[in-house]
Formats: sequence, C-alpha cells, structure tokens
Amino acid sequence: MPCAPLGAQNTLDGLQKEVPQEELLRQSAFLDAEKARMLGQTDEAIDLYRKFLYKNETADAAWYGLARCYVEKKGYGTALETIEEAIRLQPENRWYFLLKADIFEKNGQHAFAAEVYRQLLERFPKEPVFYEKYAYLLVLAEQPKPALKALDKLESLVGVTESICTKKHLIWVALGDSKRAAGELQRLVDAYPENLNFRKSLARYWAELGEAGKAAVIWESILQKDPNDSDARLALMEKKATKSEDSRYLEQLLPLFKDPTVPMDTKVAALASPLQQLNEGSSAAVSKAILELGGALEQVHKSDPKAWSLSGDLYYLLGMEEQALERYKTCISLRPGVYAVYDNALRILSGKKAYGEQLELAEKAMDIFPNQAAAYFWFGVAANSLNKPEEALSALETATLMAGRNLALWLDVVDQIAIALLIKKEPDSALKRLDAALGKGGDQHPGILERYGDALAQKGQMEQAVQWWKKAQKIRNTPELDKKVPRI
Repeated sequence: MPCAPLGAQNTLDGLQKEVPQEELLRQSAFLDAEKARMLGQTDEAIDLYRKFLYKNETADAAWYGLARCYVEKKGYGTALETIEEAIRLQPENRWYFLLKADIFEKNGQHAFAAEVYRQLLERFPKEPVFYEKYAYLLVLAEQPKPALKALDKLESLVGVTESICTKKHLIWVALGDSKRAAGELQRLVDAYPENLNFRKSLARYWAELGEAGKAAVIWESILQKDPNDSDARLALMEKKATKSEDSRYLEQLLPLFKDPTVPMDTKVAALASPLQQLNEGSSAAVSKAILELGGALEQVHKSDPKAWSLSGDLYYLLGMEEQALERYKTCISLRPGVYAVYDNALRILSGKKAYGEQLELAEKAMDIFPNQAAAYFWFGVAANSLNKPEEALSALETATLMAGRNLALWLDVVDQIAIALLIKKEPDSALKRLDAALGKGGDQHPGILERYGDALAQKGQMEQAVQWWKKAQKIRNTPELDKKVPRI
C-alpha cells in the first residue's frame, strides 16, 4: 500500500480539511514567533518573524507582530516601516492603524499620530473613542481649534458629557476665551441640573475670574437645591467676611465644623486663608475662635489624623507649642500619611531639648518616610546632643545625599556633621567639610561660621576663631556666642 502524504486534519478556510505538512510547518513557525513575543523574548521573536516573513512576505499579521516587537525595543523608525507593510497588505484592519498612531505618539510626533486617527475616522466615522483620541493628540500637537471641532463631532454622537465639556472648557481656558470656557461648564449645568458638582465647578471658575457676583448667584442656586451644602455655605460666608470681621467669620464656621457630615477636606480648605494670617500676635478674639474650630475637629473627627494635625497647627502658629505637641503626638499615633506633622513635632522637641524623645521620634520618621532628608537631620541633631557622634554621622551623611536642591537644609546638615566631628575631636575633618560649604552659602550661615570658629579653637588658633565667631554674631547672636567672644 502506498504511503499517504504527510498531513493532518485541521480547519482551513472555515472547513475541515486535510492540511498539508507544509502548511502545518508554516502555521507552527508563525505561532513560535507569536509565543516568543508574548513571553517577552523580543529578540528571539524578531528573528523568528524575520525567518517566517522571508518565505511568507504577504502575511500581514506577521508584519504586525514584528512591528510590535520593534516598538517594545523603542526602535520606532523600523517599527513604522514594518507596520506600513502590514497596512499595505490589509488596509481595512483598524489595529494596524492604531499601532501606527501609537508609534508616532511614543516618538513624540503628535501631529502625525493625529493624522492617522483622521484616516481611521474616515473609515470608522461612528467610533467615539477615535474622536476622543484624535482631539487629545491635536491638543498635544498645539492644534486646539481642530481639537474643538473633533470634540463637537464626538458630542453629536454621544451627547453632552462631563468628559467632553471639561476638555472643551480647558481648551478655551488655554485660548484665553473665558466666556466660552464658562459656557462649557454652563452647558453641563443645563444638561444635568441635579448634579451640584457641575454648578460648583462653574461657581469656582467665576470666582477665579474675579466675578464674585456671578459666583455667588451659582452658590445660592446650590443652596436652593440643598440648604445644607457645606461648600456653598462656606463660599457665601467667605464672600460676606471682611478683614475686620476675621473672628466673626471664624465664629460662623463653628456649626460647619461641628457637623460630622461635612467632609474633613472642606474644613481644611475653609481654614486655608485664616491660617496664612495666624501668628502669636493674632487678636484674642481670633485666637479663641480658631481654637474652638480646632476643638470641634478633635471631637467630630477623632480618628482622622488630619483633624489632629490641623488642630496642632493652630496651636503651633499661635506659639502654644506644648498644646501643639500633644496634638501632633495624637496625630502620629493615628499614622498620618504625610511627613509634615513629624517635622513640626521634632522641631518642638528640639526646642525643648527633649533629645531622647526627639531621637526616638526621628528614628520612627526615618522608618516610615525613608526619603525625607529632614528626618535624618533631626536624628543627627538629637544624637549629637546626646553625645552619640557616630550615630549622628551615619544619619547625617545620608541626609546630605538626600537634601538635593534644598540648600538651606544641606547647610544645616553640614553644620551638624561638623558638630559630630568636633565631638570626636577631629577639627581638621570638620574644617574640610565646612570649607566645602562656604562657597555654597555657608558664608552666610551662622551655624557654619560658628562651627568654623569652634574647629579653629579646638586646634588652639583662638585669634582666628574669634574672628569667625564675630562673623556669626553679625548674622545671629546667641548666648553661646556671647560666651565665646571675649569682651573688650
């Protein structure tokens, strides 16, 4: 009996047929390339696609797969040539066009990417997502007017939506046409009259433009729909308040602060402006009113670290550091997500010379916020004060690497490094570090100047030391410097 030709039963052109061995090998070679690409073996996939295409140059799917590999390797020029071949072979495949546009976008060629979407829209004029992407790319290509037209066409397909109106609003803002920018927000309000957030956006925009009267009308319309809306009540309070009525404004906030349904963030925003004016010289009426607000936060939002942090800030700005520290500690026990509260607490502890507690809290801050250079600085300050220079240096050297462009902090850190080296009786090492700081603003830093004098004094060069101490005194005198500089 003659041998049957090699082959297997498979599906070809939708029919169950005997597939020749050559076709099986061809399919297998393509699948091997696809598998390598999907497994992230990009170089191997490129080699397999190339070998496959050598014998099957009209296989558009293989050109597409190869183009994706080149995109993965950021070879955008070759990727573009490759996907063009796939498009030539199969011009109706939208995925090929999408990859072409993606290549242009990744390469920063936004106008060319937009043109690809324009071509796509000619073939698929009812695809909302294509209009949205087209408009986005036109904006990136600095073509705002065509972008607006694209958004208009999108709106004709899907109707008035928050996304479309917001995008058009931002474009008109960028073009400097505040009337049309406000008009887009107004269209949202008209289309969704029950959505108060749209009204709030419009009111805030009018306020940004200095149109307080128009903003007030919107806020009042919100109160007509919801008399308890905290944002509207607050906005109208701020409008009525004057500088001479600061305490009155704060007193009017108290019912809002006692209301547990008013979001914490709204209350924080309400105090943003008063906090800028708050200091140890604030009037008794303002101090009393604002501390009552802090007390309300503590009662209503007991488990929210923001409440204790804000309340602590109120006391801190009024110079009541003991009360502020107590609240910062409560905030820290609730694990706040920001470093600032640790920094204020560490600053207070350092001022109190509570170095043991400062060292412990700074170490905790370093663990929770390992990228905060200030935490390492405060640890170094405490360690130096506790006569632990080696521990101080370890933290302070880390702080110098992390301080970055924060020159003021970097100089403070160098000051502490010099202190640690002087504790270790290494004045030459201290002078070397201080010399490096002098040309970076250290010649105007009283700590750096004082430490330079200390290092010279440790070397027995008292006359020169006194000159450096006097330089420090001219910038900031302290009892310690008074003791060092001889009276004449």
